[in-house]
Amino acid sequence: MSVFLAVDLDEPTRARAATLIETHRGTVEAAKWLRLDKLHCTVLFLGNPSEEQVAQWLPAVDALAARHHPFSLRLQGAGTFVTARAPSVLWLGVVGEIDALTGLYRDALGVFGGEERAFVPHVTLARARGAEAFSGVSEGLKEFASAEFRIEGLSLYSSSSEVYRVVHRASFG
Repeated sequence: MSVFLAVDLDEPTRARAATLIETHRGTVEAAKWLRLDKLHCTVLFLGNPSEEQVAQWLPAVDALAARHHPFSLRLQGAGTFVTARAPSVLWLGVVGEIDALTGLYRDALGVFGGEERAFVPHVTLARARGAEAFSGVSEGLKEFASAEFRIEGLSLYSSSSEVYRVVHRASFG
């Protein structure tokens, strides 16, 4: 089981992203497109802890969220990058009050530890094997922009195989 902290999209933004996925689903052979319930913006990956460790983290998640205030984001543009899981990942960019989101990332890193990396806020749409698999789709989505949406809290997710589950939600202070 993998565990991560994330901020969630509102329903209209999820619906717009889902429409993009359905529109482009047939354009890249062998791509694995995410389901609507998997669309989120990861704040911090927490590894593969035991269920007991996750339960012990819940008060820390609440305290972390209480130190932050709601902020606004929107999805804009698209791109690709390579990860350990897939040679090509198609994503939508996240813009808006990025300082607030980056502050949340840094605060979470201070609470839960881990290696500080370049924080690139995004919402993954699909993964594929070919390094250039999404180049045409990415180019076609460069002008994409969603409406602004409010981030009111933080979600702790677990994932195993194909199932993402919200373990805990904590509202911002």
